[in-house]
Amino acid sequence: MRTITRVALACVIGVGAIASTAGTAQAAPAAEGGSKPAKTIEKGYALSCAGQSAGVSVAVDLYQNSAFGSHTSVSIETPDGEYGGGYGPEDTALFSNGTIAADIPIRKLDDTVEPAGDAVISGAYAAAGAPKPVHEVIEDPADHYVITKGTNTPLHTTATVNVLGSTVPLSCSTAFAFDLSVWRLTPGRG
Repeated sequence: MRTITRVALACVIGVGAIASTAGTAQAAPAAEGGSKPAKTIEKGYALSCAGQSAGVSVAVDLYQNSAFGSHTSVSIETPDGEYGGGYGPEDTALFSNGTIAADIPIRKLDDTVEPAGDAVISGAYAAAGAPKPVHEVIEDPADHYVITKGTNTPLHTTATVNVLGSTVPLSCSTAFAFDLSVWRLTPGRG
């Protein structure tokens, strides 16, 4: 399958939750003209999983951010065709007290785009190690900078998705909790 989808990756990058080591961060340009960075405190979870069972392949991305809401994405391939769905941002808890739960409406990805029920993701998560420091500076888009500092904590997850009459166990390539301070600034504008 694949790792994190482009839509979910764009959401993650847009809110500054992609991790990097402190040694790879670059210096942000000095703010010119007195612009003041906007700061947010962002806590949440990112999960990217895939699985296959009985001819049904599924990829799921779940993202929950205290400042920007929850985002979901699901992609399904079956012998009968492709399906997909997602939502965001919404004020929905996907991760709570060690439990993963999401109910994502799906549609057939053809000319009809007919509703095809829901993909119901369920599972559990727990910290799988000590928090790791995050310090990253990215340019997003040109002349806008996002500076991220905080921690990511790796997660151990178990999850399944019930979709189109099948239960598919999921293996997660990306699973972490984050606790970040994020500054956004545009040099030269104030």
